[in-house]
Amino acid sequence: MTIRLESNCLQIESAVRDVPAACAAFEEILGAGPIEQELVRRISGVVLDIDHRGCGDAMFQFCSPLVDTIFTAEELRRVGPSVTNLTFFVADAAGTRDLLAAEGAATRMAWQTMPGSWQQLLGPGNAKPDEDLAPGFFMGTRHLFGFDFEFSEAPWYDVAAQSYMHPAFTYPRPAIADKVRRLERLRVLVDDIGHYTGNLLRLVDAGDRTGVYAHREDEAVRSARIALRGLELEYVQPLAAGPLRDRLAERGPAVTTAVFSADPAAGLPPAAFATTGILGFDIEVEHEPAVTHPGE
Repeated sequence: MTIRLESNCLQIESAVRDVPAACAAFEEILGAGPIEQELVRRISGVVLDIDHRGCGDAMFQFCSPLVDTIFTAEELRRVGPSVTNLTFFVADAAGTRDLLAAEGAATRMAWQTMPGSWQQLLGPGNAKPDEDLAPGFFMGTRHLFGFDFEFSEAPWYDVAAQSYMHPAFTYPRPAIADKVRRLERLRVLVDDIGHYTGNLLRLVDAGDRTGVYAHREDEAVRSARIALRGLELEYVQPLAAGPLRDRLAERGPAVTTAVFSADPAAGLPPAAFATTGILGFDIEVEHEPAVTHPGE
């Protein structure tokens, strides 16, 4: 069995200390805007303070713990604000859980998708019957992929026929007056590129990922890229002493940076923003021509 991804990335999830402050900073820097607010109203305020922002045709979830036992609180204690996980819908949630457990991944949280107002939320005839609603899991896969992995099964038949959720690079989606063109990639800092990309090649179905490409190396770093359903991951391995190696030693493998492209005419210059302390990740903006991304 391999992991079959049934959606583009649903959420790039960050543990932060102050959700309103994180959203305000994201809005100020890049023009990110509110998205999926009906979903936010339904899930926020139980064990997490949650809000969602759209930016670069991707969806970012900011979470702050309301209880001390949830994984978000654990990550804040361990490393401070950080990207905790990437979230996808998969074809077989229970089977994916079993596959990852066999690879040493712990189940950090599990839940059952509950019956409810799915017909109203997802559109007439688009919601799966209650008996087909699947469990969901948050798995500790950082040792496998460089990030934890959250997943369930889609409650809909057609993603384009609903407007409740907006996975990355899935259309139509709400218009947001952000200052960037696209989320180009997430940068993942690791100690061994071959280990992490090799696990993605081995465990994720070949139809839902690319091969490994864009290999680069100099005296300081080695890098390579792989895309999951259009979301490009740039794995970076430090080869020499310096800030990257220090950060890896302090925090372990992690998503560190969201890299966006911007149209030069939009007035946002190429820049880097040290925003991990508030957003859970740093931001980079680059001017590059729009390209067709592998794996879309």
